[in-house]
Amino acid sequence: MPASSVRSTLTLTAAAVALLLAGCGGGGEDSAAAEDTSTIAAAEADGVEALPVFHMAPVLPDEPSDIDADGSSQSAGTAPQTLQVPATQAALSTARLLPDQLRARAAAASDQAGTLATSTTATVYTPAQIRAAYGYPTLAATGTTLSADQAASFGSAQTIYIVNAYHHPNVAKDLAVFNQKFGLPTCTTTTLSASTRLPLATPASGSGCALTIAYASTKAGLASSAPKYNAGWASEIALDVQWAHAVAPMARIVLIEAVDASVNSLLSAIQLAAKMGPGVVSMSFGASEGTWTSQVDGVFKASGLSYVAASGDNGTQMNWPAVSGSVLSVGGTTLSYASGSARSETTWSGSGGGTSAYVAMPSYQGAVSVPGKNGSSPKRAGPDVASNADPYSGHYVYLTASGATTGTWYVFGGTSAGAPQWAAGLAIANARRARAGKAVLGQPHPALYQGIAAVSATYAAALLDITTGSNGSCTTCSAVTGYDLATGLGSPNAGSLLTALQAY
Repeated sequence: MPASSVRSTLTLTAAAVALLLAGCGGGGEDSAAAEDTSTIAAAEADGVEALPVFHMAPVLPDEPSDIDADGSSQSAGTAPQTLQVPATQAALSTARLLPDQLRARAAAASDQAGTLATSTTATVYTPAQIRAAYGYPTLAATGTTLSADQAASFGSAQTIYIVNAYHHPNVAKDLAVFNQKFGLPTCTTTTLSASTRLPLATPASGSGCALTIAYASTKAGLASSAPKYNAGWASEIALDVQWAHAVAPMARIVLIEAVDASVNSLLSAIQLAAKMGPGVVSMSFGASEGTWTSQVDGVFKASGLSYVAASGDNGTQMNWPAVSGSVLSVGGTTLSYASGSARSETTWSGSGGGTSAYVAMPSYQGAVSVPGKNGSSPKRAGPDVASNADPYSGHYVYLTASGATTGTWYVFGGTSAGAPQWAAGLAIANARRARAGKAVLGQPHPALYQGIAAVSATYAAALLDITTGSNGSCTTCSAVTGYDLATGLGSPNAGSLLTALQAY
């Protein structure tokens, strides 16, 4: 399935893009970049609409146990829950699978004898298990007074902007249930009014989690009313918010809801984040790239911000916004982890990657050997990095549909699971850099490619190089030693990675 759909009523015009980019960044090079991107091939981008890139395992998990509810992270020492997936449900496509579709198929399967005879299995991980697998620090016990350095290791005083389309009315309620179940810090919740003055106040050192909800207008400002509800995008919102918080549980999360999924509206929401202040922007959606892609790139050059996007879930394919050389593209793996042993990962078959048809190769990618590189006219290669994305080795997410009084636990994957986690990791790196008196990272690529991947010992310590599996049948689709077009540089070994990013 292509990563974008078309609506004839939406046109990405030169004037619209100029308006969106006019405030991108704070003068100097950022303003020049905005002016350079004010022209676009309207026919190419006419009606482009992005899609969320989550996957849902085709089986309902048991409710997670309460062993983590006291903040002890005990599940990190236990095996992940194993799920039997009946053949009738395994036949479901996991791409953007909706809760109602899954529940209907699960109910039908329960009435059919013998379905487990040909079943397959899936696993699902808790936040404590994912934190342990990737080497993030164990959560402090409930009631513990943290030092400034400890608070920084959980993302305190940093902001993660999560950009999505449409509205999830129960996002705060779902996050509260998720936090209670897994012993994560609670979050205050605020919805910004249209009259809120920007930029937002910087979170105080040592501050805890706050969920701030913002409705983006079509002119990169704040709107007074929420967008319409969309079940697929609500699923994406729940996944992104819960798992950004799972990795950086003391960071401020600002959820920016675009009025719809058109590229125009999403560009407005992305630019609104830049007006709010420094931070890391997470984008778990994708649209097919086109000749217009590079011409809106100025929106990703705002000062003080890092931009992270899911690479896509369609295998060998480059998608916007991950294709931008200014955006950290996150590919996908299949994770296997048990307490007491190192994690192992292989390429998830859906991991988006390849080389762009339109975007030139950024200079930082010259630090690594890129498979299939065109010597005369090299193009942007992706992804840059990777994380667990296979819905059959997925993540717990709690989701309440619009109008429902209670929610349900689901198992989510897709590269959209990795993007908010990498964004949270960068927020932690910024918190540690602040403690060291350093500026925020901004664009993280030079640090990852030139500061880490180009130094063999640092690379081996900071990232797990994925060397097995593929995301297609092409000659460059397989994971190899070093950089590849399926999993990029690899997945985070958080302890060493954060140290390297702090030192860069």
